[in-house]
Amino acid sequence: MNERAATRCLLYADVAGRVRLSVKLGEAEAGYAVERCLNRMSRCAEAYSAEGLELRPEVIVARFGDADSALLAAREMRERVRALPPMSGIKLVLRAGVVLESEGGDEEGAAEKMAARLVDGCNPDTITVSESLSELLSPSMRRLLGKLDDAASNAPFPALELGNAPPPTPAELRQEAMQSVRQLRVSFRGQKWVIDAAHPTLLFGRETGNDIVVSDPRVSRQHARIELRNGMFYLADSSTNGTYLLEEGVAEHCIKRGEFALSEKGHIGCGFSVGDNMSDAVAFALD
Repeated sequence: MNERAATRCLLYADVAGRVRLSVKLGEAEAGYAVERCLNRMSRCAEAYSAEGLELRPEVIVARFGDADSALLAAREMRERVRALPPMSGIKLVLRAGVVLESEGGDEEGAAEKMAARLVDGCNPDTITVSESLSELLSPSMRRLLGKLDDAASNAPFPALELGNAPPPTPAELRQEAMQSVRQLRVSFRGQKWVIDAAHPTLLFGRETGNDIVVSDPRVSRQHARIELRNGMFYLADSSTNGTYLLEEGVAEHCIKRGEFALSEKGHIGCGFSVGDNMSDAVAFALD
């Protein structure tokens, strides 16, 4: 499993209180109130770069590329729902569970089932995360977690609860990422570059203004880039013919108008398969 797959997270959140509200105000008014909550929750997911978003009756399911984004999105959802005024004295609240997608194994929908079990086992207005996910959080985010109240919780597996303390600022998260990140060493035809906090982006393409110039008609003028972001190295394609990525132990695949988190070591082909032309491929390795 590559690093990107290992850090992908799933957030499952529902809105509690609809039954009480429908008894008092009717199903239509209760449905409107829940929809208003879900709209706010979906905007939070989008703000934190959710890679997939599903809205269902009373439920939202969102997928994220890293644990910090998933937890920040869940916290923002809770705050937005809390800010809505009660209706006839009844307050709708959020319940959320966040897990790693890899925790579910290969069975389709297993991670979602795990997150839903966390939600079912905890009180309303609670955000619960699996212990495995907590280990991938940045230190400042991990400090926001606390033990579940055993008397009030029935979590089905080891989990932690997100408290109410303010989250770290974006500047604090960036600083932590810069302090913890390793270097990515890149080489091409005898030349070498280093991508790190001081030099977070490397451009390659056919134009001479790129860091790596690849003189091949299949290469676009501004073909692709490697970018250090949130402690991870991403390969992003902006070309016509796509960028081919060959990593150790993984079949080669083509990225086109998208991005992919790089693993420990591999080769990149600009507009051509690495297997067909290894001598003109860009090599990379994490220190």
